[in-house]
Amino acid sequence: MKKRIHELAVERLILREPNDGRVRAVLETCGDGAVPSVRLSLLDARGEPAIVMQVDGDGAPVLHVGHPDRGVTVTISPSAVDLWSGGGVVASVRSSSEGGEIEVADGDGRAVKSLGSR
Repeated sequence: MKKRIHELAVERLILREPNDGRVRAVLETCGDGAVPSVRLSLLDARGEPAIVMQVDGDGAPVLHVGHPDRGVTVTISPSAVDLWSGGGVVASVRSSSEGGEIEVADGDGRAVKSLGSR
């Protein structure tokens, strides 16, 4: 007996609360490149992104805890963990083939303390 595989092709899938219809999650493809990125956004009760997981067209994964464009956010990628506040990185832990680095910055993004391979 052959199994039948069913497919649903969509560019954007929205999950809403059953009672009031508030959007709580969005799965979508986005971008204008040859290979679009894929993004899953989990929204808080106000509709703001609480967790955003994304894989870009080159296959690079990124996880944002908090709104990725404003406020206080933690961004995790395969080579770094960045802490954002007010639109700038205030602390970062990075790794590379040369080793690792820890950097703390002021509110304007200027490094005030750096430890590691620089």
